[in-house]
Amino acid sequence: MAGKLYGLGVGPGDPELVTLKAKRIMEEADFIAVPKTSRGKKSFALSIVEDILGPGKSVLELVFPMSFDEALLENSWNSAIEEIKKVLDEGKDIAFITLGDPTIYSTYMYVHKAVRRMGYPTEVVPGITSFCASASRAGISLGENRETIAVIPSAYECENLEEILDGFDNVVLMKVYRNMERLGELLRRKGLDGNTLVVSKCGTDEEMVEFGLDNLDYSRLSYFTTVIVKKNGI
Repeated sequence: MAGKLYGLGVGPGDPELVTLKAKRIMEEADFIAVPKTSRGKKSFALSIVEDILGPGKSVLELVFPMSFDEALLENSWNSAIEEIKKVLDEGKDIAFITLGDPTIYSTYMYVHKAVRRMGYPTEVVPGITSFCASASRAGISLGENRETIAVIPSAYECENLEEILDGFDNVVLMKVYRNMERLGELLRRKGLDGNTLVVSKCGTDEEMVEFGLDNLDYSRLSYFTTVIVKKNGI
């Protein structure tokens, strides 16, 4: 009988935010699948759960380069799927760990859909998103009463960001570090700079939480930076 593929969200960085269900599945699975941007680079997702797993767990490294080249990305997905199939065909279960929640802009879902179409058993286990953790860390809400919420990935590529800021009460901007200064200019122009929360590496030893943009140290921003803009104030 074929093994089962699990997609596990392990949260944004704090190991204590890993769910009990994800912990149990990781302990029971034969392999932990780890997404990496390159073979020689350490996996952030794996670093979150290393102490939970302990030594001796078999790790399946899967490379997903950071690229907008569709052909390159498709090749990486196909290669990962083939590696996963080999393990599943041996009757072994795989826990594929991913940052945050697997259903929110995660590479895992491309693999999940392909493996499921092939007839293998699969299961998605939710995790805590970076923006939920960031709002909790700062003690603010993401939405109250009838407020609307928009979640935008890679905001530096979003051509209609100004319209989104105008149309929603609360806007979450994910992975904005590459163009934070330009985003800051837009927020200042719209009078929203004081209604902005910036959180980088939430839940880690290098965490940074900043209310407003006046004292923001752009040099400390990482790839894992989340911005929450609240039109009605923080």
